[in-house]
Amino acid sequence: MTMGRPTIYTPELGDKICDLLASDTACLDEICDRYPELPCQGTIYAWRHRHIDFSKKYLQAMHSRGNLYAEETLKIARERPTYFDQNGNERVDAGAVAWLKMNVSLRQWHASKLAPKTYGDKSTVETTIKHEENIKDLG
Repeated sequence: MTMGRPTIYTPELGDKICDLLASDTACLDEICDRYPELPCQGTIYAWRHRHIDFSKKYLQAMHSRGNLYAEETLKIARERPTYFDQNGNERVDAGAVAWLKMNVSLRQWHASKLAPKTYGDKSTVETTIKHEENIKDLG
């Protein structure tokens, strides 16, 4: 008898999923494929709606993932895609530069969505207005 993927939520399994999400930028389905002890992607999405603690941990893991994306942009930006032409001269590979630029932009976008307060485009200012009980009616 072969066992299938788990479908019953446990806090330990939820923690493992969140730890993997917080430390890896692979897609959720790729992570599930890598670890057969994890449920399928659809089950994980369903658990986010059914288990409030898991949902909170999942959101924290995704915020951490935003930091990973931001760190990856630095690593990618340091790459120098060059090749040597037929005369032995070092040249910049324009196609590779475009590919790297696209990957940096994609990671910046993900970081801004997963950790908007840190990497978002807009800065917001929060203000608190105190209501005074003894305001005179000016009308």
